[in-house]
Amino acid sequence: MIRNQDLTTLFVIIILLIFYFLQIFQRAKLVYLFRSVSYHFRNILVPYNVDDLGISGSGTSIINYFNYFYLFFFLLINIVVMTNFGALSFHGSINFDEMGNELFIRLLNFNILIFITLSVRFLVIKYIIEMFLNYKLKFIFFKNYIINIIIGILMLINFVVYSLNTFYDFIYLRNTFLILLLLHFIFQAKNYLSYFSKIDIKEVMYFILYLCGFKLAPWIWLYSIY
Repeated sequence: MIRNQDLTTLFVIIILLIFYFLQIFQRAKLVYLFRSVSYHFRNILVPYNVDDLGISGSGTSIINYFNYFYLFFFLLINIVVMTNFGALSFHGSINFDEMGNELFIRLLNFNILIFITLSVRFLVIKYIIEMFLNYKLKFIFFKNYIINIIIGILMLINFVVYSLNTFYDFIYLRNTFLILLLLHFIFQAKNYLSYFSKIDIKEVMYFILYLCGFKLAPWIWLYSIY
């Protein structure tokens, strides 16, 4: 029987190998990512300086979300979040030996549905909504993506620590997950607020549309069908 600890160890080894190759072939992006981690935590109790987060219009236009660097983290974030939610749903551990086929298929379908929803939302924003946005709002969304990556990595580290140490119980996993979720909302809220003084009314309306139509609506829909 394959234990959860064995699967976690194998997953960690694969992730470390991927990070090793990213350090070789995408060093600049990786350095920017770790500098962003330092910046967010050093300024957690103070407002962001919009000049620190700024970027030129030409710089924003060349951000390529389809680079394998960002695609890897898109997959990693979804896997980590689903794993955490799955473990929380089973009060700390997913035991596949005790899981019936019907429950397994239902969980698999739900995870696939979430992944498809996130992918469709990304493509709609990328190819339709983005046409109406200038570089300032585009970079707000890019910074949010970086924040998602940061929290996703922290959730991964936290879950690995939890899985490989038997003295951590379900309460630890639940509390640390809530803390990381709170940090996610704090970082994103500060990112939004730091730009409000720099954008006009039309951009504010696009931003509200993004929040209501693409941030909240998909999760309300998923909640309603499940």
